[in-house]
Amino acid sequence: MIKLNQPVLMELQADMAWIPLVQAVVEQGAPVLGLDRSKTLRLTMAVEEIVSHLARTALGTKIGFSLKPYGWHVLAEFSFRADPSHLWAMNLAAKPNLSDPNDLDHLGLLLASRMVDGFTLHLEGEVVHLALRQDCSYPVVTKIAADPIRSKGKLTIVPAPESAFIQAACVRAVNLYPARKNHTAFSMPGKVADMVAQKDMDMALVLDETSALAGMICWQALSEKGIGFFGPYVFCREEQAAALLTEHLIQRVARTKAMGLFSELATPELTTKEFESLGHFSYVQSDGQASREEVWYRHLGEDMGASVWAHPAMVSFLSAAYGRLVLMRDIRETCGFGEALPRRSVFSTQLRPELGEATLMPMVTGADAKDCVARHVDTLCRENFSNIFFKLDLAFGWQAALGGVLMENGFKPRLLLPHGGRSDLVVFQYEPA
Repeated sequence: MIKLNQPVLMELQADMAWIPLVQAVVEQGAPVLGLDRSKTLRLTMAVEEIVSHLARTALGTKIGFSLKPYGWHVLAEFSFRADPSHLWAMNLAAKPNLSDPNDLDHLGLLLASRMVDGFTLHLEGEVVHLALRQDCSYPVVTKIAADPIRSKGKLTIVPAPESAFIQAACVRAVNLYPARKNHTAFSMPGKVADMVAQKDMDMALVLDETSALAGMICWQALSEKGIGFFGPYVFCREEQAAALLTEHLIQRVARTKAMGLFSELATPELTTKEFESLGHFSYVQSDGQASREEVWYRHLGEDMGASVWAHPAMVSFLSAAYGRLVLMRDIRETCGFGEALPRRSVFSTQLRPELGEATLMPMVTGADAKDCVARHVDTLCRENFSNIFFKLDLAFGWQAALGGVLMENGFKPRLLLPHGGRSDLVVFQYEPA
């Protein structure tokens, strides 16, 4: 499929009269940018519902709208001035009251959030920035039992593999490793190839002298200073493949501006002598058994220190973590002092249903934060999600202030990821009583 790398930009007012125009832009533009008919239809419906919602709740407000291609996905982006708490129906746990006329005005948002593959929301002063992500369609590979190969001759690193090798490596990883250890995109090798081409992922392979695949490692920049890696995935019986991949990873990222490297998904073959442990979390598998998942970290440069926000309930955890990692941080406490907040919260949720895994992050923190967290936990538990995580970026006081609410709802801080976001990231895990 030929995809044009050219965005579509427009401005309009929140009014029902403009809905046909926006529909036409997405219907005609999204296929040119790479979406198939089904994905285009779903994105069109989502965009229509956003404009319709604004026309009912913020009539006349100016909307900036763009449709942008990103290789493996398309973003429909909105910017407007409106009460961000009106977007509460995009929450996974949203339950509109059908007898309340005000709630009925928000039903379209519930549909919009379910029509796309993800959304982000952030505020710049009074301006709301909302992005709907629709991924391109790719064939999905089915796991087939396989055995490691016995490599022949010297193993060699391939730092910039071509698309065919990338896709073949993803298939090998799916066949040889449990789903928990694989990046969520590996089951769609074409998507991974496009992600690498788009620079949204980096990858290196190991080949033997016959060009047979012997291993793979991949990594992603989560911020300007933090990089997360996956692997190493070893497809041969020779132990040196993992060491070669790990050493190459460290050398590559050391030449960037990144300050820290940590494992998003570490395989048992990781050469941990180059890393220190950030801690672990307990992961409940499909058979109900819990496994210990360690997270590894390596400093990449001199850390000059920083200031971070924290709820008082988190301070002891952070102080111990920073002391263990020898990181200089000025911990500033925040818990709210009665300031005005949006009436309702909005959280984004990333789901891996096949693993019973859900990861939440706050988009808007409202006065209902405690109840909103509880509703999400209740919804996810009823849907058999046993691994529930919540991430807070300590660069933002409004996010850090949620730490107390999370701990009141059964979450415990488990991991500190240095430079995992705009600043350091804390990962909470829900632990039922």
